[in-house]
Amino acid sequence: MGCTPITSRISLRSRFSFQNILPFTSLLAPNMAQQHVVFVNLAAAGHMNPTLPVVSELCARGVAVTYFVEAKMREVVEAAGAQWKLLEDCRTLTDEQKAKYVPDGTPPEEYGFPMSVLAVAAGQLPGLLSQLRSLSPHPTVIVHDPFLPHPLVAARILGIPAVSTLTMPGPGVAVRPAEKWESNEVVRRARKEIQDVYGEDVFAYGGLMEFYSPQGSIVTTIDELFVPPAPGVQRARFGHFPFTCVGPLVDAKVKRVSHPNADADSKQSSGLPWDVIEGALAESKRLVLVSLGTVANSHYWDKKIGEQAAHNGLDNCTGKEIVQFVFRTVFEALEEEEDLLVVLVVGCQPDVLDGLPTPPSNFIVRKTVPQIELLPKCHAFLSHCGANSMHEALGFGIPVVGVPLFGDQVSNSRSLAESGAGISFASPLQTLSGPPLRAAMRQLVDAGPGNPFRQAAEGLGRRMQAAGGVKRAVEVILETGIAKQSALAGA
Repeated sequence: MGCTPITSRISLRSRFSFQNILPFTSLLAPNMAQQHVVFVNLAAAGHMNPTLPVVSELCARGVAVTYFVEAKMREVVEAAGAQWKLLEDCRTLTDEQKAKYVPDGTPPEEYGFPMSVLAVAAGQLPGLLSQLRSLSPHPTVIVHDPFLPHPLVAARILGIPAVSTLTMPGPGVAVRPAEKWESNEVVRRARKEIQDVYGEDVFAYGGLMEFYSPQGSIVTTIDELFVPPAPGVQRARFGHFPFTCVGPLVDAKVKRVSHPNADADSKQSSGLPWDVIEGALAESKRLVLVSLGTVANSHYWDKKIGEQAAHNGLDNCTGKEIVQFVFRTVFEALEEEEDLLVVLVVGCQPDVLDGLPTPPSNFIVRKTVPQIELLPKCHAFLSHCGANSMHEALGFGIPVVGVPLFGDQVSNSRSLAESGAGISFASPLQTLSGPPLRAAMRQLVDAGPGNPFRQAAEGLGRRMQAAGGVKRAVEVILETGIAKQSALAGA
């Protein structure tokens, strides 16, 4: 496909728009052998999975790709065709970093994630810069997760354009307490170090967990669901930045992360009885998938979710408490629905079902499942409304029961309900119980030809397919790099 100008047609209910991403109107087809795209990412399923099909497509076009991420993601990175490079955990301070950035007597919650991110970045920057400088050919674009400040700082130091990958429906879905976070002493020390050493003030163009690239961001949603920067700090810092909606980034042929903490035994035990599923569908049973993602049942399993869940009434819940509450309610709601076959994804915690009733006979329980292979066969999906899961379901025209836990999931769930493609149980401790969940699920799985939830989901799915997906994301990345090369050539 020939190169075209990158334009932003992003809106919130068609009322918000950005300027064009690049100030040029045409480009010659690039020499792919001269392109080298570098990815820098968090080792988390929701952050990794959308990038892997993009890596695969870049490699198929003859582009060199190097991917910096933790070692546990090496397998999927190399399966997509990229060269893997180690980037240590970007969320947890080492003992050396604690000694350098954390004042004596600071409680753990004051230097844990996300306060830790900037200090980790300051510690990792010298090594990342050294490795980037050593790559051959020289990197032409850095594609990075906006939770991470150091790839964007490195790009600015090296004069390389950057593209951030936003796997939420827009910056405005999660407004951060910028003033509180940035006054944290650990954050202040790391910010000062980066500014003193590299001359870059990271908060001049971003904030904790919000380091979007001024050159452009790929957003894995569609215009109708995009949420722009909120008034205040967000809009002041990056309200003028370009964001391009490309829809879900999915390719069933590309190996994915099922769960970042799944070991070989977990993966081995996660095979689905496809014959049972196909037999149930042949008998006109309705297939329901239930999954609450990978964060509540890993990172937050045995600790309180905290302020990220305060607006959803779950700040004092541990991951285990809310996950088990939802599973118990699902058992109650659907155990006697004989025309339903329910696939329940429980994650990799060994005690996830401790104290719960025995799963009903119409349930298939697995630690992980191949979600994008299973979803097309489903009639409804009960999801935490993480952006990837929500968009994958809608991309297949599957209506969703949203049970959000924290962060952008709450906004995603409400947006879904507003679109008519699902039903939201925000603040689940107050709203979720057996009878209303059963009623909601009956509405979504209704086999009638006029099912409004299915029709709305299918309509959004068509718009997502039209957004361009993987190929559009690749075009944004390559054209951003070519624009820089063209500018240098004309200088």
